[in-house]
Amino acid sequence: MFEIQDRLPGARVGTVDKFQGQEAPIVIYSVTTSSCAKAPRGMEYSANRLNVATSRAKCLCIVVASPDIFELDCRTPRQMGLANAFCRYLEMASIVDL
Repeated sequence: MFEIQDRLPGARVGTVDKFQGQEAPIVIYSVTTSSCAKAPRGMEYSANRLNVATSRAKCLCIVVASPDIFELDCRTPRQMGLANAFCRYLEMASIVDL
């Protein structure tokens, strides 16, 4: 996040929580982590966070994520609910494989 801010001084960079209630022409939502083991699942799969991030974009929303995030092993109804928003988004999205 800080590197983006350094390279693009005029860009507004922050967390989903920081931008709640604001809009931007383009939103880049990163659902990445440096360690899968340390990633809090509730944060990654929060339908509210995904909604806030994607609905802030006026023209384009880019979601950056590993394809592994969609390889789900849900064992409870709660886990299925958390994963549902991401799976639905994936169904509707255009995927660019880098």
